[in-house]
Amino acid sequence: MKLLIKRTNTSDEKIFVAYNLTISILLSLLLVLGNGTPITEKLLLAGLYLTFPEKIFQSQTDAKINISEQQNYSNSENASQVSTVTNSSIPKDIQMLIDIAEKKYANSSNDGAIVECDYSKQNATSEFNGIYLRNTTLNHKVNISDYVNKKVYASIDVTQPTVLIYHTHSTETYELLDRGYYTKERSSLSGDTKENMIRVGEEICRVLEKNGYKTIHDKTVYDEEYSGAYNRSFESVKNILKNNPSIQIVLDIHRGTIYQKDGSRIKTVTEIDGKKIAQIQIISGCEDGNVTDFPNWEKNFAFAVKLQKQLSDCNSKLVRPLLLCSRKYNMHLMPCALQIEIGTDANTLLEAVYSAELFAESLSQLLKEYEN
Repeated sequence: MKLLIKRTNTSDEKIFVAYNLTISILLSLLLVLGNGTPITEKLLLAGLYLTFPEKIFQSQTDAKINISEQQNYSNSENASQVSTVTNSSIPKDIQMLIDIAEKKYANSSNDGAIVECDYSKQNATSEFNGIYLRNTTLNHKVNISDYVNKKVYASIDVTQPTVLIYHTHSTETYELLDRGYYTKERSSLSGDTKENMIRVGEEICRVLEKNGYKTIHDKTVYDEEYSGAYNRSFESVKNILKNNPSIQIVLDIHRGTIYQKDGSRIKTVTEIDGKKIAQIQIISGCEDGNVTDFPNWEKNFAFAVKLQKQLSDCNSKLVRPLLLCSRKYNMHLMPCALQIEIGTDANTLLEAVYSAELFAESLSQLLKEYEN
């Protein structure tokens, strides 16, 4: 072996060349006949060591890198296949938006953290049998227990439109990428119905229709100018109800915002069956303080309590505390009219759509109690 390494004279060099030629021929035969078997690879490495001892460790390192790269490439193909299977539940339209966003915002600035929080009990002022309430009114002290068994003024005819879904603020939208921060390069408002509240409303209607409840989805944009949006939606919804007297449930679907002093944004989120789900807040208004002309608000609140319970029964962390507030938000139009907030602008659209699906399933279960 020392003769091969030293190569001290001409005679040794001749022997070295002849020896290496023999080894090379043997290696070639192994390559042709060995078919890449483990034994063949070991023999090849042994031959390489005999032929080029000073290079063998570098060659082994290179070989490992090349093999590793080849494996990663192979695994990336497998991962892509696995990902396709894993993501089979992601709606195709949303997956397309995610793919576009990953390219568009690949080098975007980090303008603040997105913080995941469980708001299922946050700011609750009372609780009864797992139903949490946040009461921000000035003059109403309500006991949830008084409303759990109150009559809900709904009579469902499944042959006619039953539920009206609309959006006073349809341009509210969500994040597309779940990466722990937001960029100001992406606006939290969008007129694109594929990614704003219209898309969330479509999911609610899809599930309700699947479960046998006819819906009307009002996709009118009322917030091209933010000021006056509720007045405009009020007039439109009033006309829809006039032309469709069978409608019993009216839901204005929004998303919220929770900003921190340090610039971070809160996403209200939980995990159900391995999926991140945007948490839901039901908002019920009342006649209180300066809010007038809402004498039957308790009927709305009774329906809100029933819906809150149904959602809590689905998953206790799906909903934030039911909010009773001194507002009308067009809820005075009929007894089963509510405002629903699905997540915040820091949640992803996918989280919101998953949430909308669960919301509609729970609502469907509740509506069964009021079928004719």
